[in-house]
Amino acid sequence: MRRTTLILAGFLLACLSISCTCTTGRTTPLSLDDLRGLPLETVIQMREDILAKHPDGGSLTKTEADNVALLRDQERRLENAWLFGEWRERHGSRLMFRDDGTVSVGARGGAYDELGVYKFISPEEPSYDAIWTLVYDDKGDPVVLIPAKGSAPARVYPFHGSHKEVREQVGDLLTAVETGFYFTKTQY
Repeated sequence: MRRTTLILAGFLLACLSISCTCTTGRTTPLSLDDLRGLPLETVIQMREDILAKHPDGGSLTKTEADNVALLRDQERRLENAWLFGEWRERHGSRLMFRDDGTVSVGARGGAYDELGVYKFISPEEPSYDAIWTLVYDDKGDPVVLIPAKGSAPARVYPFHGSHKEVREQVGDLLTAVETGFYFTKTQY
């Protein structure tokens, strides 16, 4: 009972602080930390509050435009909440998608060659954290983009009708090439 009361009090406090921030004309940039744990409805309301300040179609300030873009990115993530959690590849590589827009790309001990044979490398590629972006392809399917570490090409994960499996690609939306990595969603 006490835990429920604390959760409810925290939620009410978060909603109150968000509504106060939005109605007082917030001009400071939002960050992903500000959006962590917020429900989809709250994120939509925050975006609508910013846009409501310009009912005549007036232009947004740079900060307002950046905030609207960040809020819209977060909406897309929350609309596809099935992505959150851990995805594993059979050789141990993993992806951990979080609701705050961050992703942990696990260490890799090898790579697939052009014949699809997994070859171990030494030393292994270290893990890293990044910000993931969700876009939609021309068919309306979600595609996750993860910037790579260093000068390597970005990682592309097109979810064509499946919420349980995805084949990794590298490049950009137009020139992506498969890497051989096949990730499946782990169940908790």
